Amino acid sequence: MRRGSPERGLAFRTSIRRWRVRTSLRSRRSLTVYLTLAIALATVGGFALVAHRTGTTVLHAATTPNWFLLAGAFAISAGVQPLRAWAWSSTLREPVGFRAVYTASAVGSFLDTVLPGRLGEGSKVAVLKVSAGKRWPGLPRAGGSLLCAHLVEMIAFALVGAVSAFFLPLPSWARWTVVGGLAAASAGIALAGLVHRRIGRRLPRAVDRFLAAAAAPPRVIGLALGILLTTWIARGVGVFLLLHALHLDVSVRAALLYMLVTGLANTAPLLPGNAGVYQGAALGALAIVHKAGAHAVAVSLLAPVVVSVAAAAAALVGLALYGRRFVDLSRAALQFGA
Repeated sequence: MRRGSPERGLAFRTSIRRWRVRTSLRSRRSLTVYLTLAIALATVGGFALVAHRTGTTVLHAATTPNWFLLAGAFAISAGVQPLRAWAWSSTLREPVGFRAVYTASAVGSFLDTVLPGRLGEGSKVAVLKVSAGKRWPGLPRAGGSLLCAHLVEMIAFALVGAVSAFFLPLPSWARWTVVGGLAAASAGIALAGLVHRRIGRRLPRAVDRFLAAAAAPPRVIGLALGILLTTWIARGVGVFLLLHALHLDVSVRAALLYMLVTGLANTAPLLPGNAGVYQGAALGALAIVHKAGAHAVAVSLLAPVVVSVAAAAAALVGLALYGRRFVDLSRAALQFGA
Protein backbone atom coordinates (compact mmCIF):
# COMPACT_ATOMS: atom_id res chain seq x y z
CA MET A 1 0.00 0.00 0.00
CA ARG A 2 1.52 3.30 -1.04
CA ARG A 3 1.95 6.15 1.38
CA GLY A 4 -1.03 8.49 1.25
CA SER A 5 -3.22 5.92 -0.54
CA PRO A 6 -7.01 5.97 0.08
CA GLU A 7 -6.84 2.53 1.72
CA ARG A 8 -4.33 3.75 4.29
CA GLY A 9 -6.40 6.86 5.02
CA LEU A 10 -9.51 4.74 5.50
CA ALA A 11 -7.67 2.41 7.89
CA PHE A 12 -6.39 5.40 9.86
CA ARG A 13 -9.89 6.89 10.18
CA THR A 14 -11.29 3.52 11.22
CA SER A 15 -8.68 3.13 13.97
CA ILE A 16 -9.41 6.65 15.23
CA ARG A 17 -13.14 5.88 15.32
CA ARG A 18 -12.56 2.66 17.26
CA TRP A 19 -10.30 4.48 19.71
CA ARG A 20 -13.02 7.07 20.32
CA VAL A 21 -15.64 4.37 20.90
CA ARG A 22 -13.39 2.54 23.36
CA THR A 23 -12.58 5.78 25.17
CA SER A 24 -16.26 6.69 25.38
CA LEU A 25 -17.21 3.27 26.75
CA ARG A 26 -14.35 3.39 29.25
CA SER A 27 -15.44 6.84 30.43
CA ARG A 28 -19.06 5.74 30.84
CA ARG A 29 -18.04 2.68 32.81
CA SER A 30 -15.75 4.74 35.03
CA LEU A 31 -18.57 7.21 35.66
CA THR A 32 -20.90 4.35 36.53
CA VAL A 33 -18.36 2.86 38.95
CA TYR A 34 -17.72 6.20 40.64
CA LEU A 35 -21.45 6.95 40.88
CA THR A 36 -22.14 3.53 42.37
CA LEU A 37 -19.33 3.95 44.90
CA ALA A 38 -20.59 7.40 45.84
CA ILE A 39 -24.12 6.11 46.37
CA ALA A 40 -22.83 3.15 48.37
CA LEU A 41 -20.68 5.38 50.58
CA ALA A 42 -23.57 7.77 51.14
CA THR A 43 -25.85 4.87 52.04
CA VAL A 44 -23.35 3.36 54.47
CA GLY A 45 -22.68 6.78 55.94
CA GLY A 46 -26.39 7.37 56.47
CA PHE A 47 -26.81 4.04 58.21
CA ALA A 48 -23.75 4.72 60.37
CA LEU A 49 -25.12 8.14 61.34
CA VAL A 50 -28.45 6.66 62.36
CA ALA A 51 -26.73 3.94 64.38
CA HIS A 52 -24.46 6.50 66.06
CA ARG A 53 -27.30 8.79 67.04
CA THR A 54 -29.46 5.99 68.39
CA GLY A 55 -26.63 4.38 70.32
CA THR A 56 -25.24 0.89 70.48
CA THR A 57 -28.65 -0.57 71.36
CA VAL A 58 -29.62 -0.54 67.67
CA LEU A 59 -26.55 -2.55 66.73
CA HIS A 60 -27.24 -4.97 69.55
CA ALA A 61 -30.87 -5.40 68.45
CA ALA A 62 -29.86 -6.01 64.83
CA THR A 63 -27.17 -8.56 65.70
CA THR A 64 -29.17 -10.58 68.24
CA PRO A 65 -32.27 -11.67 66.33
CA ASN A 66 -34.24 -14.86 66.65
CA TRP A 67 -32.29 -16.73 64.00
CA PHE A 68 -35.00 -19.31 63.38
CA LEU A 69 -37.61 -16.66 62.57
CA LEU A 70 -35.07 -14.66 60.56
CA ALA A 71 -34.29 -17.76 58.49
CA GLY A 72 -38.01 -18.18 57.83
CA ALA A 73 -38.32 -14.58 56.65
CA PHE A 74 -35.27 -15.06 54.43
CA ALA A 75 -36.67 -18.26 52.91
CA ILE A 76 -40.00 -16.60 52.10
CA SER A 77 -38.27 -13.57 50.56
CA ALA A 78 -36.25 -15.85 48.29
CA GLY A 79 -39.20 -18.16 47.67
CA VAL A 80 -41.40 -15.49 46.08
CA GLN A 81 -38.95 -15.17 43.18
CA PRO A 82 -40.14 -18.36 41.41
CA LEU A 83 -43.73 -17.15 41.80
CA ARG A 84 -42.90 -13.78 40.24
CA ALA A 85 -41.12 -15.56 37.41
CA TRP A 86 -44.18 -17.78 36.90
CA ALA A 87 -46.37 -14.68 36.62
CA TRP A 88 -44.05 -13.17 34.00
CA SER A 89 -43.91 -16.48 32.15
CA SER A 90 -47.71 -16.57 32.01
CA THR A 91 -47.91 -13.09 30.46
CA LEU A 92 -45.05 -13.88 28.07
CA ARG A 93 -47.13 -16.57 26.33
CA GLU A 94 -44.09 -17.94 24.50
CA PRO A 95 -42.36 -21.34 24.87
CA VAL A 96 -39.23 -19.77 26.32
CA GLY A 97 -38.89 -22.15 29.25
CA PHE A 98 -39.35 -21.45 32.93
CA ARG A 99 -35.63 -21.74 33.70
CA ALA A 100 -34.83 -18.85 31.34
CA VAL A 101 -37.59 -16.64 32.73
CA TYR A 102 -36.72 -17.43 36.35
CA THR A 103 -33.05 -16.59 35.88
CA ALA A 104 -33.85 -13.30 34.15
CA SER A 105 -36.44 -12.35 36.76
CA ALA A 106 -34.26 -13.26 39.75
CA VAL A 107 -31.15 -11.47 38.47
CA GLY A 108 -33.13 -8.34 37.63
CA SER A 109 -34.88 -8.36 41.00
CA PHE A 110 -31.53 -8.52 42.78
CA LEU A 111 -30.14 -5.64 40.72
CA ASP A 112 -33.23 -3.62 41.63
CA THR A 113 -32.09 -3.82 45.26
CA VAL A 114 -28.55 -2.55 44.62
CA LEU A 115 -28.95 -0.13 41.69
CA PRO A 116 -30.74 3.23 41.70
CA GLY A 117 -34.07 3.62 39.97
CA ARG A 118 -35.44 0.54 38.24
CA LEU A 119 -32.40 -0.42 36.17
CA GLY A 120 -32.88 -4.03 37.17
CA GLU A 121 -36.05 -4.21 35.08
CA GLY A 122 -34.11 -3.60 31.90
CA SER A 123 -31.58 -6.20 32.98
CA LYS A 124 -34.37 -8.77 33.11
CA VAL A 125 -34.95 -8.39 29.38
CA ALA A 126 -31.20 -8.39 28.65
CA VAL A 127 -30.66 -11.59 30.64
CA LEU A 128 -33.70 -13.25 29.06
CA LYS A 129 -32.23 -12.66 25.62
CA VAL A 130 -29.17 -14.71 26.62
CA SER A 131 -30.92 -17.33 28.73
CA ALA A 132 -33.65 -17.99 26.14
CA GLY A 133 -31.15 -18.50 23.33
CA LYS A 134 -32.90 -19.53 20.10
CA ARG A 135 -36.29 -19.24 21.81
CA TRP A 136 -35.83 -15.50 22.43
CA PRO A 137 -39.29 -14.00 21.67
CA GLY A 138 -37.98 -10.58 20.65
CA LEU A 139 -37.70 -7.30 22.50
CA PRO A 140 -41.31 -6.13 21.98
CA ARG A 141 -42.80 -9.37 23.31
CA ALA A 142 -40.37 -9.61 26.25
CA GLY A 143 -40.72 -5.96 27.24
CA GLY A 144 -44.49 -5.83 26.78
CA SER A 145 -45.09 -8.99 28.80
CA LEU A 146 -42.83 -7.70 31.58
CA LEU A 147 -44.80 -4.45 31.68
CA CYS A 148 -48.03 -6.45 31.85
CA ALA A 149 -46.67 -8.53 34.74
CA HIS A 150 -45.70 -5.39 36.66
CA LEU A 151 -49.09 -3.77 36.10
CA VAL A 152 -50.82 -6.93 37.33
CA GLU A 153 -48.49 -6.98 40.35
CA MET A 154 -49.52 -3.39 41.07
CA ILE A 155 -53.18 -4.43 40.83
CA ALA A 156 -52.55 -7.31 43.24
CA PHE A 157 -50.84 -4.99 45.72
CA ALA A 158 -53.64 -2.43 45.40
CA LEU A 159 -56.28 -5.11 46.00
CA VAL A 160 -54.50 -6.20 49.18
CA GLY A 161 -54.33 -2.57 50.26
CA ALA A 162 -57.97 -1.88 49.39
CA VAL A 163 -59.20 -4.85 51.42
CA SER A 164 -56.87 -3.96 54.29
CA ALA A 165 -58.13 -0.38 54.38
CA PHE A 166 -61.35 -1.61 55.99
CA PHE A 167 -59.59 -2.81 59.14
CA LEU A 168 -56.15 -1.12 59.16
CA PRO A 169 -55.35 2.45 60.27
CA LEU A 170 -53.81 3.36 56.92
CA PRO A 171 -52.83 7.03 56.50
CA SER A 172 -55.03 8.98 54.10
CA TRP A 173 -52.18 9.38 51.61
CA ALA A 174 -51.74 5.60 51.55
CA ARG A 175 -55.45 5.01 50.93
CA TRP A 176 -55.53 7.42 48.01
CA THR A 177 -52.28 6.04 46.60
CA VAL A 178 -53.70 2.51 46.66
CA VAL A 179 -56.85 3.64 44.86
CA GLY A 180 -54.81 5.62 42.32
CA GLY A 181 -52.45 2.71 41.72
CA LEU A 182 -55.33 0.30 41.14
CA ALA A 183 -56.96 2.68 38.66
CA ALA A 184 -53.70 3.50 36.85
CA ALA A 185 -52.60 -0.13 36.46
CA SER A 186 -56.00 -1.28 35.24
CA ALA A 187 -56.23 1.65 32.84
CA GLY A 188 -52.73 0.91 31.52
CA ILE A 189 -53.61 -2.65 30.52
CA ALA A 190 -56.96 -1.56 29.05
CA LEU A 191 -55.35 1.29 27.10
CA ALA A 192 -52.69 -0.98 25.63
CA GLY A 193 -55.38 -3.38 24.42
CA LEU A 194 -57.52 -0.58 23.01
CA VAL A 195 -54.67 1.00 21.05
CA HIS A 196 -53.57 -2.42 19.77
CA ARG A 197 -57.05 -3.27 18.48
CA ARG A 198 -57.96 0.14 17.06
CA ILE A 199 -54.81 1.49 15.43
CA GLY A 200 -52.25 -1.28 15.89
CA ARG A 201 -52.02 -1.95 12.16
CA ARG A 202 -51.03 1.64 11.49
CA LEU A 203 -48.26 1.63 14.08
CA PRO A 204 -44.73 0.28 13.58
CA ARG A 205 -44.74 -3.48 13.93
CA ALA A 206 -42.48 -3.44 16.99
CA VAL A 207 -44.78 -0.98 18.81
CA ASP A 208 -47.87 -3.03 17.94
CA ARG A 209 -46.23 -6.23 19.21
CA PHE A 210 -45.26 -4.46 22.43
CA LEU A 211 -48.85 -3.32 22.99
CA ALA A 212 -50.20 -6.78 22.16
CA ALA A 213 -47.88 -8.32 24.74
CA ALA A 214 -48.80 -5.72 27.37
CA ALA A 215 -52.53 -6.34 26.82
CA ALA A 216 -52.77 -10.00 27.77
CA PRO A 217 -56.12 -11.82 27.51
CA PRO A 218 -58.34 -11.82 30.63
CA ARG A 219 -57.60 -15.50 31.30
CA VAL A 220 -53.85 -14.80 31.37
CA ILE A 221 -54.30 -11.72 33.55
CA GLY A 222 -56.46 -13.72 35.94
CA LEU A 223 -53.79 -16.40 36.29
CA ALA A 224 -51.03 -13.84 36.84
CA LEU A 225 -53.19 -11.95 39.33
CA GLY A 226 -53.79 -15.10 41.38
CA ILE A 227 -50.06 -15.87 41.42
CA LEU A 228 -49.08 -12.36 42.44
CA LEU A 229 -51.75 -12.15 45.13
CA THR A 230 -50.13 -15.26 46.58
CA THR A 231 -46.73 -13.54 46.54
CA TRP A 232 -48.07 -10.56 48.50
CA ILE A 233 -49.68 -12.84 51.07
CA ALA A 234 -46.38 -14.71 51.41
CA ARG A 235 -44.52 -11.42 51.77
CA GLY A 236 -46.89 -10.44 54.57
CA VAL A 237 -46.00 -13.64 56.41
CA GLY A 238 -42.32 -12.90 55.82
CA VAL A 239 -42.68 -9.41 57.27
CA PHE A 240 -44.46 -10.84 60.31
CA LEU A 241 -41.60 -13.28 60.90
CA LEU A 242 -38.97 -10.58 60.37
CA LEU A 243 -40.57 -8.20 62.87
CA HIS A 244 -40.79 -10.93 65.49
CA ALA A 245 -37.23 -12.05 64.70
CA LEU A 246 -36.08 -8.60 65.81
CA HIS A 247 -38.16 -8.81 68.98
CA LEU A 248 -41.05 -6.59 67.90
CA ASP A 249 -44.17 -8.26 69.26
CA VAL A 250 -46.72 -7.14 66.67
CA SER A 251 -49.99 -8.54 65.36
CA VAL A 252 -50.69 -9.80 61.86
CA ARG A 253 -52.54 -6.53 61.18
CA ALA A 254 -49.48 -4.51 62.18
CA ALA A 255 -47.23 -6.60 59.92
CA LEU A 256 -49.65 -6.08 57.03
CA LEU A 257 -49.65 -2.33 57.69
CA TYR A 258 -45.85 -2.33 57.66
CA MET A 259 -45.77 -4.19 54.34
CA LEU A 260 -48.26 -1.83 52.69
CA VAL A 261 -46.63 1.41 53.83
CA THR A 262 -43.09 0.31 52.92
CA GLY A 263 -44.36 -1.18 49.66
CA LEU A 264 -45.84 2.17 48.67
CA ALA A 265 -42.59 3.90 49.59
CA ASN A 266 -40.67 1.51 47.31
CA THR A 267 -42.72 2.37 44.22
CA ALA A 268 -40.03 4.58 42.68
CA PRO A 269 -36.69 4.14 44.51
CA LEU A 270 -33.98 6.69 43.74
CA LEU A 271 -31.17 5.12 45.76
CA PRO A 272 -30.11 1.47 46.12
CA GLY A 273 -32.52 -0.26 48.46
CA ASN A 274 -34.47 3.02 48.55
CA ALA A 275 -32.14 4.08 51.35
CA GLY A 276 -33.55 6.74 53.60
CA VAL A 277 -37.08 6.67 52.20
CA TYR A 278 -37.60 3.05 53.23
CA GLN A 279 -36.31 3.73 56.74
CA GLY A 280 -38.67 6.68 57.13
CA ALA A 281 -41.66 4.67 55.90
CA ALA A 282 -40.76 1.73 58.14
CA LEU A 283 -40.44 3.87 61.26
CA GLY A 284 -43.66 5.69 60.40
CA ALA A 285 -45.58 2.44 59.97
CA LEU A 286 -44.27 1.10 63.27
CA ALA A 287 -45.09 4.37 65.02
CA ILE A 288 -48.73 3.98 63.94
CA VAL A 289 -48.90 0.71 65.89
CA HIS A 290 -47.00 2.29 68.81
CA LYS A 291 -43.68 0.57 68.20
CA ALA A 292 -40.52 2.67 68.42
CA GLY A 293 -37.01 2.62 69.82
CA ALA A 294 -33.92 0.61 69.02
CA HIS A 295 -35.74 -2.48 67.76
CA ALA A 296 -37.84 -0.42 65.34
CA VAL A 297 -34.73 1.27 63.95
CA ALA A 298 -33.02 -2.12 63.66
CA VAL A 299 -35.93 -3.44 61.58
CA SER A 300 -35.81 -0.43 59.27
CA LEU A 301 -32.09 -1.00 58.67
CA LEU A 302 -32.04 -4.80 58.48
CA ALA A 303 -35.17 -5.46 56.39
CA PRO A 304 -33.71 -4.14 53.09
CA VAL A 305 -30.55 -6.18 53.72
CA VAL A 306 -32.56 -9.38 54.18
CA VAL A 307 -34.48 -8.70 50.96
CA SER A 308 -31.30 -7.95 49.01
CA VAL A 309 -29.42 -11.02 50.26
CA ALA A 310 -32.43 -13.26 49.58
CA ALA A 311 -32.72 -11.84 46.06
CA ALA A 312 -29.00 -12.45 45.56
CA ALA A 313 -29.40 -16.08 46.65
CA ALA A 314 -32.30 -16.56 44.24
CA ALA A 315 -30.27 -14.97 41.43
CA LEU A 316 -27.28 -17.23 42.12
CA VAL A 317 -29.54 -20.28 41.92
CA GLY A 318 -30.80 -19.12 38.54
CA LEU A 319 -27.30 -18.43 37.22
CA ALA A 320 -26.04 -21.77 38.51
CA LEU A 321 -28.69 -23.53 36.41
CA TYR A 322 -26.77 -22.47 33.30
CA GLY A 323 -23.37 -23.82 34.33
CA ARG A 324 -20.66 -22.43 32.05
CA ARG A 325 -23.00 -19.74 30.69
CA PHE A 326 -22.93 -18.13 34.14
CA VAL A 327 -20.42 -15.56 32.87
CA ASP A 328 -22.44 -14.68 29.75
CA LEU A 329 -25.60 -14.10 31.77
CA SER A 330 -23.77 -12.03 34.38
CA ARG A 331 -22.15 -9.93 31.67
CA ALA A 332 -25.53 -9.27 30.00
CA ALA A 333 -27.03 -8.09 33.28
CA LEU A 334 -24.11 -5.89 34.30
CA GLN A 335 -23.58 -4.35 30.87
CA PHE A 336 -27.20 -3.19 30.78
CA GLY A 337 -27.01 -1.91 34.33
CA ALA A 338 -23.87 0.05 33.47
